[in-house]
Amino acid sequence: MPEKTHGTMACFVDVNVLVALFHERHQFSERAIDWLNTQDAHASIAICRVVQLGVLRILTRPSIMKQDVLSAKTFWRGWDKLMVDDRFALVDEPPSLSQTWRALSTSFPKGQCAETDVYLAAFAIARGDTLISFDAGFKKFANLSFELLSGATAN
Repeated sequence: MPEKTHGTMACFVDVNVLVALFHERHQFSERAIDWLNTQDAHASIAICRVVQLGVLRILTRPSIMKQDVLSAKTFWRGWDKLMVDDRFALVDEPPSLSQTWRALSTSFPKGQCAETDVYLAAFAIARGDTLISFDAGFKKFANLSFELLSGATAN
């Protein structure tokens, strides 16, 4: 199935939001669906390849999902269904991502982890998007437009 790519959008979703949307027994599934139901604009929800990979990794890993683990085939059927929904778009890295990511990651003191969350924050900043997550840890990024979905706590 061809993947949609678009320009700047309003919302950039974290892995945990997509996992909750994919998995109906997730503790925040209902909250994620409620948030999704407030989004009605075409291509208003951006997903990057790193988020896609994270969702695939989590949902297909038995050590995480236990009896609810998905096969890769089932994940891809769900992904194809998601991409038919015109609110979602898989987006390319913005041109200024490398510079933004480097600046954010080097701002952490030695010994603090500068990992995927830094990359996702930089991605959202570089695109001018609001990052949507259940992870309150994103509040540490001063220049990030961030929406913490209610019911969540710091991870």
